[in-house]
Amino acid sequence: MSESGEQPTAENVAEALAKLRGARDALMRPDAPATVNLREYVPEGSAAWQAFVRAWRVPGYSVRRATMVGWLNAVILSLETQIGGAHEAEPSAPPGTPLRRLTAAGIAEAQAFLARLRERPDGDRTPPDDLLFGDRYSRAFEAGAGIAVEPRAFRTRREAGAYLSPLLAPVRRQVLGHAGLWSWLGMYYFVGMAPATLSPNNMTFIFESGEDTSNASRSDQQVYRNYLWGSWRLYEQHGEHAAFLLDQEISSWDDLSQRSFGSRQVFSSLGIVPVLLRLYTNGTRKKRGYAHRPGGLRHLMRVLPQLELTY
Repeated sequence: MSESGEQPTAENVAEALAKLRGARDALMRPDAPATVNLREYVPEGSAAWQAFVRAWRVPGYSVRRATMVGWLNAVILSLETQIGGAHEAEPSAPPGTPLRRLTAAGIAEAQAFLARLRERPDGDRTPPDDLLFGDRYSRAFEAGAGIAVEPRAFRTRREAGAYLSPLLAPVRRQVLGHAGLWSWLGMYYFVGMAPATLSPNNMTFIFESGEDTSNASRSDQQVYRNYLWGSWRLYEQHGEHAAFLLDQEISSWDDLSQRSFGSRQVFSSLGIVPVLLRLYTNGTRKKRGYAHRPGGLRHLMRVLPQLELTY
């Protein structure tokens, strides 16, 4: 219903849908602000504004960007369904590919695909369609109904985090430790982020759950070294405090990256990662001798367990 109590027309719904999609696209750009006011993207009183307020009963003045994108996704999906019903046709599908998850067999097949590429780096680098979209190795991610991903190339961790953070905001808790979902995303975006040469000691494309392996310690490290999961969590948890790591290439695996992503205790600390970057980086560069000198990175990593006993 509109504010006047009248049922919105199909034209109004289409107008609102176009405007809300535009607002969502603007908020998903890397330079979008962390806190947003919907008035800056949607004219107050317009069909789009009324559709949003009808759905959420709040005007959206000062809201976290990820939360706002989640709300917009829900309103957009509702309006798409309305248009589909008005035209007596199937509701329009969200642009891109609906979220999926790899099964246990799919994760094993993805690992085999990566192993073949390590043996033959000049081989076909495109994951098989059967792995990504066939029911033999993957399934729809039911919790993410209405969320779709689009083909992209992620040059830096910031680009990946800025795209995934608002996109996955509505299902953040469900995806936090979901091995199948992150492994599917790793394969879906493989071509757009994989380095020329794959190394088993580098960041990973497969998300390994501690429940699925006898070596829980190694698996725990693999989780934090997953390209997309690590970028997403770094962006959400540390934000601009970790700007140096965010602006590195997504496949970068230097000493600072290894120390930051290689340990759950380090990565999940709101204090340690910013301290590492403050001590050993200067703007976009690492400080000279940051790793080996007295008081350097490796010395600090040896001291941290001692500090943990007291602090």
